[in-house]
Amino acid sequence: MQNSIKKIIPNTLTSLNFLSGCIAAYLAFNHFYLATLFFCFLGVFFDFFDGFFAKLFKVEDQFGKHFDSLSDIITSGFVPGIIMYQLFILSGVKENNYVISIFENNLVFSIAPIGLIGFLISLGAAFRLANFNVIKKSNSFIGLPAPANSLLIVSLPVFLDYPLINQIKPYILKPYSLIIITFISILLMNIKWKMFKIIFTKNTYFYPFIFILSSIILIFFLKEASITIIIINYLLLSLVKNIFNRD
Repeated sequence: MQNSIKKIIPNTLTSLNFLSGCIAAYLAFNHFYLATLFFCFLGVFFDFFDGFFAKLFKVEDQFGKHFDSLSDIITSGFVPGIIMYQLFILSGVKENNYVISIFENNLVFSIAPIGLIGFLISLGAAFRLANFNVIKKSNSFIGLPAPANSLLIVSLPVFLDYPLINQIKPYILKPYSLIIITFISILLMNIKWKMFKIIFTKNTYFYPFIFILSSIILIFFLKEASITIIIINYLLLSLVKNIFNRD
C-alpha cells in the first residue's frame, strides 16, 4: 500500500510530461514557437523529476520505465519532428495539395514531402529511447539524451529570431542545411559517445560545474535564445571530456 502511494508521485510527473508534450505538439503545429519551447522545457523538467523521485522512493519498475519512454516519444520525439517540418516550410518549401480516392470518398490534404524528412528526428528519438531502456546504466549518457536533442531542435526558431543571430538565419533556413541538421541530430542521439551527466561527485564535478556556470551566463545575456547555445555547449564540453578524460 505504501509503495503504491509512493508510485503516484513519479507517475503523476510522467503524466505531466506526456500532457506537456501534447500541448507542445499543438502549439508547434500552430506556429507558437516560444510557447512550444516553454512546454517542451516543462516536459523535460517533469521527465527529470519523475526519475528522481522514482529512485528516491525506490519504486522504479517496468511500468514506470515504459510509461516514461512513451511520454518522451511525444515531448522529445514527435515535437522536434513537427518543428523541423515547420522549419522546412519557413525555408520556402511549398506544401502541395493531394487528393486520394478511398471507397468513392476523396481524402484531401496538403503536405510538403521534403518537410517530412524532419520526422526522421522522431524516428531517431524512438531508436534512442528504445536503446536507453536496454543498455546498462552508468555515470555517463551514451549519445545525446533525447530530451536535450528535443530542446536543441525546438529552440531553433526562437534562436534564429534573436536579433544578433538574424545574420545567419538565411543560411540555416535552407532545405539542405535543415537536412544536414536533421541527420546530425539523429547521429548525436544514437552515437556511441559518452556524454557527462549533471551529477556532482568527487571525480565528476568539474564539467557539470562549468556547464551550469556557462549556462547561467548564457541565459543572462541571451534569455530564451540561449537554449540552442547551451545544448551546443554541452556537446562541446562532452567532446573535451572525451578527449582529455576517457573514464
